[in-house]
Amino acid sequence: MSTTPIRSETGFEIEREYRPAWPDAHYDEQLGAPGEFPYTRHVRAEGYRDRPWQPSLYSGHGEPAQANERFRFLLAEGNGRVSIAFDLPTQLGLDSDAPQARHEVGRVGTAIDSLRDFETLLDGIPLERVPITMNMNALAPVVVAMLAAVARQRGIPLDQLRGTLSNDMLNEIACRGLTIWDLPGSLRLQTDAAAFLIERMPGFWAFNVRAALLHEIAASPAQELGIALAISARYIDLLLERGIPAAESAARMSLFFGTSPRLFEDAAKLRAARRMWARMLRDEYGVSDPRALRLRMTAVACNGSHFVREDPELNLVRSALGVLACSLGGVQTMVGTAIDEAYEIPSERAQELALRVQQIVSLESDVRATVDPLGGSWFVESMTDRIEQEAGAMRRQIADWGGIDAALSDERIQGMMRDRSYAVAQEIERGERPVVGVNVHRSKQPAAQLKLWEPDDGVGERRVAALAALRAERDDALVADALERLEAVASDPGASAMDAIVAAVESYATVGEISAALSRALTPAASALGRA
Repeated sequence: MSTTPIRSETGFEIEREYRPAWPDAHYDEQLGAPGEFPYTRHVRAEGYRDRPWQPSLYSGHGEPAQANERFRFLLAEGNGRVSIAFDLPTQLGLDSDAPQARHEVGRVGTAIDSLRDFETLLDGIPLERVPITMNMNALAPVVVAMLAAVARQRGIPLDQLRGTLSNDMLNEIACRGLTIWDLPGSLRLQTDAAAFLIERMPGFWAFNVRAALLHEIAASPAQELGIALAISARYIDLLLERGIPAAESAARMSLFFGTSPRLFEDAAKLRAARRMWARMLRDEYGVSDPRALRLRMTAVACNGSHFVREDPELNLVRSALGVLACSLGGVQTMVGTAIDEAYEIPSERAQELALRVQQIVSLESDVRATVDPLGGSWFVESMTDRIEQEAGAMRRQIADWGGIDAALSDERIQGMMRDRSYAVAQEIERGERPVVGVNVHRSKQPAAQLKLWEPDDGVGERRVAALAALRAERDDALVADALERLEAVASDPGASAMDAIVAAVESYATVGEISAALSRALTPAASALGRA
């Protein structure tokens, strides 16, 4: 609990919490006190007064050593964790020397081909102290196995590791389509990874439901929230089938939302999310454990889809509005978007600026002075209620479609998102949705020349050479045995593949070889890119 008074510039003490001065039944039912059901105001009684949100800038490019250098820089500048971006070949289970990977190695994330690369990626990072976020869906079990293997090498017990795994195939299918296996196979491996984390790595979040991806393809705040809750409930149900109680799985699940310059609506969405989550677990699953009822949230401040190439310096203002939306909404972790988002992956300086925006809001403003500073605003409370209603209607619509699996398989959700994305683009084109510097108040001055990140053209060749060296040095018989065992275990629908994946990783089997073994055991997706 905070004991040091927080004072305004005028000199009076700012109270921890502000409430109606008269009895209000609506307040007690819809809001409640901070840290108490239904958690509309915050999951913690003190909010940010004694513990600010954690900055979590997402990074990774080129080879593992290059990504490691950027991680060390960001940690030294105040970033709260290592948040790993993997390149597209890695996300699709392809080795860097695969023909399909040729032009994408190290481009939008770091290239990981084997445990050796993970060792380099995390070199010098104190895993027992620094949380690790791994933004991986299809191959989530493999990166979990690699992290576990590195910890074992260092003698760090798995229960000391902290961090987050995205592990969200349903949002992947809805928004990006980076799949390797069909829906049943993908969900099976995802559940294997989640169960492994819940049982052996209690400091890790087993799911980070990626509602921010929905935001990026133009979902409305209510659609983003309603679909995210439907997906979350599906994951809870999958773990129930494994014998893991809803309270236990929900306590290890976080949600990841997007924000925009419309800071009040996005803050209201985040407040509604906490309330809907708590009521869903209590009313639908009979959960009473506050650890599960308190929704932990990450959010992007602000989503890259709102950043533009025209007048890129103005993107810093959009970033600040996103930080305000996240902080006023009460998230625990905040991802910052760099001003060069519309051009390339971020440069070191652009990421530093994104981090500084969060630090200015945290340290120089009074956003943290009281819990839920928007609480009681007629505008915000009405918007919070309305978003809750509309998000609930979205969940019911998904149920009418036969559930989230059917809604995605029939592409009802994807079609709805395509329609909305097109409508938003048309509004911008017609000038009905103002975007400063693009369709209104266009500068007569030349756009600022940003110093952009430059891709290293030699990465691909070096990765191919590194793979050749690995294959020449490792024990081929050990690799073959591990892959054969993995294929056999993965062929059994009732078995978890995780221990076999860990063994394959520790044999220095490559990402492509592990993916191929799993493909032989599971029903492959139709996409040729999914073939390792």
